[in-house]
Amino acid sequence: MIVAIYPGSFDPITFGHLDIIERGCKMFEQVIVAVLRNPNKIPLFTVEQRIEQIRYSTQHLSNVEIASFEGLTVNYARMRQAKVLLRGLRVLTDFEMELQMAHTNKSLMGEIETVFLATSNEYSFLSSSVVKEIAKFGGCVEHLVPKHVAVDIDRCYRKLS
Repeated sequence: MIVAIYPGSFDPITFGHLDIIERGCKMFEQVIVAVLRNPNKIPLFTVEQRIEQIRYSTQHLSNVEIASFEGLTVNYARMRQAKVLLRGLRVLTDFEMELQMAHTNKSLMGEIETVFLATSNEYSFLSSSVVKEIAKFGGCVEHLVPKHVAVDIDRCYRKLS
């Protein structure tokens, strides 16, 4: 069985992320969406909230597992016996950074392969940072994230103001 890990912060999950997850599920027997616990970042949502948002958003996919991890992605992949890291690419600068990361991961874990999926055109501009920036200034994000996530974002920014 080929297990792929799709690592990220997913703060919040967007339709671009979901596009990669759904397409990855067609390619691999299992896709583990791995939410990174990064102590150096101050996220909008807790890891637990992000896991719940992703779980609700992917409930229609039978071969998805949602989990969290900290530390090196390759160590988590090794622990989960995954041989593939799944990554989405939006623009050329993503490719440069992701290629460097893929080579680094390969140097740390020789048996790991990174599979890049080009993001669908309609999501090529989309990132969690863009979503948060729009929401922060009162813009509508319902066309960028699942409805339940848009509600969570709105609730969060109303608390902050």
